[in-house]
Amino acid sequence: MKSKYKTMRDFIDIEGMNVFESAEYFQNFITQFEDKKLYPYGFVSDSAIGKNMTVVDFYSKSVTQTISFVTNNYLGMTQNQEVQNAAKKAIDSFGTGTCAAPPIGGYMESHKILEEKLAKLHDKEKAILFASGYTANIGVFQNLFNKLDLVLVDMFVHASIYDGLKNNTNIKIYKHNDMSYLELVLQREYKKHRNMAIVIDGVFSQDGDLANLPDICMLAKKYQAMVCVDDAHGVGVFGQNGKGTLDHFGVADKVDLVTGTFSKSMGTTGGYVAGSEKLIEYMRHYSRSNTFSASLSPASVAAASKAIDVFTANPQYINKLWENTHYLKKRLIDCGFDIGISESPITPLMIRNDEKTLFIARKLLERGIYVVPAIYPAVKLNDSRFRVNVTAQHEIEDLDFFCKTLLNLDNEYNLKLRK
Repeated sequence: MKSKYKTMRDFIDIEGMNVFESAEYFQNFITQFEDKKLYPYGFVSDSAIGKNMTVVDFYSKSVTQTISFVTNNYLGMTQNQEVQNAAKKAIDSFGTGTCAAPPIGGYMESHKILEEKLAKLHDKEKAILFASGYTANIGVFQNLFNKLDLVLVDMFVHASIYDGLKNNTNIKIYKHNDMSYLELVLQREYKKHRNMAIVIDGVFSQDGDLANLPDICMLAKKYQAMVCVDDAHGVGVFGQNGKGTLDHFGVADKVDLVTGTFSKSMGTTGGYVAGSEKLIEYMRHYSRSNTFSASLSPASVAAASKAIDVFTANPQYINKLWENTHYLKKRLIDCGFDIGISESPITPLMIRNDEKTLFIARKLLERGIYVVPAIYPAVKLNDSRFRVNVTAQHEIEDLDFFCKTLLNLDNEYNLKLRK
């Protein structure tokens, strides 16, 4: 069944409309969901963002207690008492923010200490902080590369990488994890550019699979290309003591730059880049999203720093995350659901029909499960799914309830979700 709903793609750059007319026309996108109350955005949380959430219905304004699978809080650090205490202490000592950019007084000793921890975590010489993982990628790719360079990008990298490279660099997008095509392009373009770089996610955020880092690093060495990895979903999840996908594959010494975020396993906000001392110092002076943004708040810095201490020293957090991940994947597969090619705690429940995906999300919420539908432009057209985020906070009973509710919905509405 083809979805009858228009996507956001249908409302981009309408010929003859100015920005106000386009905004007015876009209201048709929102109102098309009214009859069945399937608008996928606009729900408000009335609680902490975690495995149990209080959700306010966009339409009825009624409040629903839910088991949630929406957060990337993989290790539960947002609710970890040590992390919370560290953030509270930082506020008491240094206030709620710096209100200054790093070069003009906003760089504190705690920022320096956190950068040193991040460099050590990734086996790099230095690191630099940013306001978010998004601005970290903007800061890297807007400044390191331009029209003299060629950047080869896996088609499924995060949007922030595309935005960082936009209008500034020659890019070649290659099919996801296609090493044959990647080598073909590297061979063809060898020594034709000032720099060549391969840019990938360590863990791809929608399918939950991993980059083929060993082969990518081998090809990069053969054709003298840089390797840049966004490991937002890898840190705290993969590798010894949560050191990420570079450690997982044993290629830390073969990767030139790694970017990341504090909004996943570290339980707070902020981002960073780690690499060689000279590259990091270069970015400290030229990266506009660092130089012209207020530095990270003392609370965010303290929380991230303590979270690293906690998960690197206490393997039970990562172990629990993987126990839950393996359990849910097995249950879903045994029930006949399609979970794609995921190798991580990101578990896509493939639906491949926007209308059906929106309908299921609504019915799950009514029964106490909060998952967010991933439809275009978050994923390709006709590739809709639920990105089910498992965390160390979930219990087996939560995962069983999710699977049982899915089965009941499939049977009740003849959704034909199972193979």
